[in-house]
Amino acid sequence: MTESTQLQELLHELWSGDWQPAAVRAGEVMHEEMVRLGVWKTAVPADRAAVRWATVTGHTITEQKPDPERIKKGLLSLTDLLKHVIRVCDRAPYPTPRTVQVRQVAETFRRLAALPEGWRDEVLRRVVMDGQDMAHAVAEAQMSRNRLRSWYGPEAVDDAPDTGTAGHNANDEVQA
Repeated sequence: MTESTQLQELLHELWSGDWQPAAVRAGEVMHEEMVRLGVWKTAVPADRAAVRWATVTGHTITEQKPDPERIKKGLLSLTDLLKHVIRVCDRAPYPTPRTVQVRQVAETFRRLAALPEGWRDEVLRRVVMDGQDMAHAVAEAQMSRNRLRSWYGPEAVDDAPDTGTAGHNANDEVQA
């Protein structure tokens, strides 16, 4: 870890007993170091968003009456992101676990966006309301569409709305 010693020191502070000042500075320090080392502009957008989000996380977990579970999750999030940023800044030749996750999320998003509107709505309903895994729900929707097409022909999955508002009325309420 040659160039990111400031990030290493911040990581040590987060693990120490007096973590609050480090948590408040974490997002800004990561941003400043990424800019200084020339990796900010080449970092994937999700990493840049996560670093900026870390600024807010650091402040919110140090509020006057924070929830202990929120502190734990926030600190874990900050330290995981900081470890990732250290690897990015040191230009590790292998992808970090976060890089792999971001790639998987991007692929799931691409597959979700390729589904027709009604199918996307149903996938999101299953994820939000039924607690299904997003990647699994998207894959299941794709397989279901392929099976319908195979069993009944292409018209079975021709679910393009005639008016562009299928399933919604003028007040944007979902119709039963």
